[in-house]
Parts: sequence; C-alpha cells; structure tokens
Amino acid sequence: MLTFDEIKNNSEIQTYLEFTDKASAMGEYKEHGVRHALRSAEVTGQILKDLGYNEKEQELAKIAAYVHDIGNVVGEEYHDQSSAVMFLNVLSKNRYNVDILTVTVAVGCHEDKTTNPASPVAAALVLGDKSDVHHERTQIKDALINKSDVRHEKIRTKYSRYINKHERILDACRKVGVVAKKEIMTIELRLEIDTSISSVMDYFEIFMARMNHCRKASEVLGCKFELYINGDRYS
Repeated sequence: MLTFDEIKNNSEIQTYLEFTDKASAMGEYKEHGVRHALRSAEVTGQILKDLGYNEKEQELAKIAAYVHDIGNVVGEEYHDQSSAVMFLNVLSKNRYNVDILTVTVAVGCHEDKTTNPASPVAAALVLGDKSDVHHERTQIKDALINKSDVRHEKIRTKYSRYINKHERILDACRKVGVVAKKEIMTIELRLEIDTSISSVMDYFEIFMARMNHCRKASEVLGCKFELYINGDRYS
C-alpha cells in the first residue's frame, strides 16, 4: 500500500515543494510549499478519520493533499492537472495502481469549482486545501528574506505593503480550525479575523467561490458545511 510517509520522504516531491515555495515568494501572495502541504494533509486526513472512513482512505487523502500543489513548479494556471501528471511521473513504475490513480484523480480535480469533487478523497482534499487561509501563508515580495529566520510580525512591520487585497485578507486570518462532526454530519470552518486588517465583507468578496467549493465537498461527504467568523455563523 502506498503510504504518506513514503511520499513525504520522496526527494523528488520534496524538491518540487521547496522550489515552488521559493518561486511563489517572488511575487505570489501565498505560500505553496511544505508548510501548506503538511497542513492540508493533516486536515484532510483528520476529516475522513472523524467521519469514520477507513485508514486506507485517510492515507490516500493525506497523500493527495501533500502533492496537490507540486504543479505550481510549471505554473499556477492548470496546476491541478500539472500536479496530477507530475505525481504519476514520480511513481511511473506503479502508475496503474488503483491507489495511485485514486490520488491522481483527486489532485487533478481539486481546483474545479464548477462540479462536485469526484470522490471522498477528493472532497477531503478540497476542504484541507481551501481551509488553509492562515496568516502564515502570506509571502514577502522580497524573496531574499527567509521567513524561517525572522518572526512573521517583524517582517510585516518592515515590509508594510501588501502585494494585493488577497494577501491582506490572508494576513488578517489569525486562527483557523476545521472540525468534522460525525454525529450531526457537519463540517465547520472556524476563523478568527483581525478586522483592523481586513473586514469580514472583504473576506467574502475574495473567498466566496472557495467557500462554495467547500460546501460542495462537504455534500460529497454527506455533510452540511458551516462557516464561523469571529464566532458568528454563516451557513
């Protein structure tokens, strides 16, 4: 069976993620590297675990979440499909394995907001990915700054500009939590937004499509999706 640890320790995938993070720091408003991959994998696997899916499905979902953005090495446009193809190439000797194809399908459709995700694994991936709106994803335009060496707040003070509105909203999201409740078949996304940085209305303006995508993904898992911002429910 394909395992998450096997993929996480794969040197080729690790290189893709590290390069993607450096490249996105040159001008993107959010990080697409190892931190996002690990966080997405953690949330994705936990959602399926809490909803009672078996360990194999949890493992495949974590793998899909870990590799879903490696295609950004090629470019952001259609990166979901690039990620899927690159994942197949990494595992070329076993590419016709059902588990590998399950991951590939989930990765290849995670950005398609016009249809429902193709499987529970794909649905969990959407939720793990799109719920990562934490301020730690914001990038500094000067790529020479190493975020791991300097506290985020100090960097933001020194570089007070925001690349765009999207980055400002990300920076305003101070806490993010995802909770799947099997007993009432509900998936909750709970955010704390610093309204001195960005308003709740600004959040909806930028992220409405993402929230609708999360709603569709929750429905594939048989759940209702609920969004909480600063304690207020939006559903």
